[in-house]
Amino acid sequence: MDDRLKKKIESFFSDYPLGFRKKGEMLIGLDGEPDSVFYLSKGYVREYAFSDQGVELTLHIFVPGSFFPMTLVLTNIKNRYYYEALTPIEVYAVPKDTMLKFLKREPGVVLDLARRVFLGMDKLLMRIEYLILGSAQKRVISTLLFLARHFGVRKNKDIQLQYLFTHRDIASFAGISRETASRELKKLLKKNLIAYEKRLITIKNSDLLKKQGVL
Repeated sequence: MDDRLKKKIESFFSDYPLGFRKKGEMLIGLDGEPDSVFYLSKGYVREYAFSDQGVELTLHIFVPGSFFPMTLVLTNIKNRYYYEALTPIEVYAVPKDTMLKFLKREPGVVLDLARRVFLGMDKLLMRIEYLILGSAQKRVISTLLFLARHFGVRKNKDIQLQYLFTHRDIASFAGISRETASRELKKLLKKNLIAYEKRLITIKNSDLLKKQGVL
């Protein structure tokens, strides 16, 4: 997104109250249809669902600059997902009708939104590929590499995740049970592919981990 477009979007949302949410706090649930669109100023939000068997699956991560849920504005599809603060966040909330009017008069914003949707679809298809074809270990490895791209800081040859991700979090990303995630993480720990420093996951050898995770 170019700076001019970013400023235009931020200017629009800044006319509305800025809210602060703690990690783990729910923004949208299934207890009623949301009537506002959120603009994420700082932090990360995850969108997730539960299978019929009760397995939690994280579907998407919203990064700063995202607005959601756009299905509320552009379609009549009923919300089926949960939206939760993955980290401490700052968000603006705008009525859906106001958001729709803004999009109608700003084709540049719509084009940027379409670009993001297609990029997100590409990543989602890759995740689906791993969920369908990958073993539990490959799903966990794919999750760790995904988290490293978004939340990792390189320290020499290591990559340390800057937020605390529990085994439950890893399981949700990988679409497996917490017990299975714990077993697979223990295997990677024994292989010295990951380590824990003050409870934060550190990837010791990302190149080797990538090779282990190839389908």
